[in-house]
Amino acid sequence: MILYMKFYLPIIILSLSLFSSLAYSKSRLGDYYLGFGYTNASGKKALELEGDFLNFSANNPASDSTDFLLQFNYGNVDSNGGDNTSWDIALDYIYHYDEYVFQNGMFRPFAGIGVSYLDDGAKIRLAEDGFTWKLLAGTEILFTEDFSMSLGGNFVGLWSDLNKNDFIVNVGLTWWVNEIHGVSLEYNHALDQEVNFIGFKYLYSWI
Repeated sequence: MILYMKFYLPIIILSLSLFSSLAYSKSRLGDYYLGFGYTNASGKKALELEGDFLNFSANNPASDSTDFLLQFNYGNVDSNGGDNTSWDIALDYIYHYDEYVFQNGMFRPFAGIGVSYLDDGAKIRLAEDGFTWKLLAGTEILFTEDFSMSLGGNFVGLWSDLNKNDFIVNVGLTWWVNEIHGVSLEYNHALDQEVNFIGFKYLYSWI
């Protein structure tokens, strides 16, 4: 019995220490931050295309368990020799389930809704321009106090024609250098449009 205690006690202490540190991990859910980034887009469902986007985001907690996320993207897309612009502005309302596994635990599932306006001359995202809707869900995984991964998906479509929609898979890695500065590497894949988005973002958090 004593031998088992000697073997398992360090593991138990290490586990409790890990989960205790995760409870105070820096997260992109429930925090104030600004994001400034660059995204490269590529794909060839109908036409081969290559695009470069600049993006801005601002996350503002609405309560202990909800956030508002504002995003703006603007870019140029080269498609078979033609050059077109594409931009959108979006606002998401996100609910995060902080107590799903542990108090502010390692897994932080989230779900939300969003609206946006899309002006996409390159047709890189949807077949038409206009106001769009969004349903989103996923989870943030807090590996350490500073490093996390986000896995999720967005179902987006046009308000004017519900048949024009797409599902986008999201994967992101975030590293907070300290309480204020962070960086993020993000990958999105639009299943119907068959377009890949790979982006890098600088994050600034003031609280």
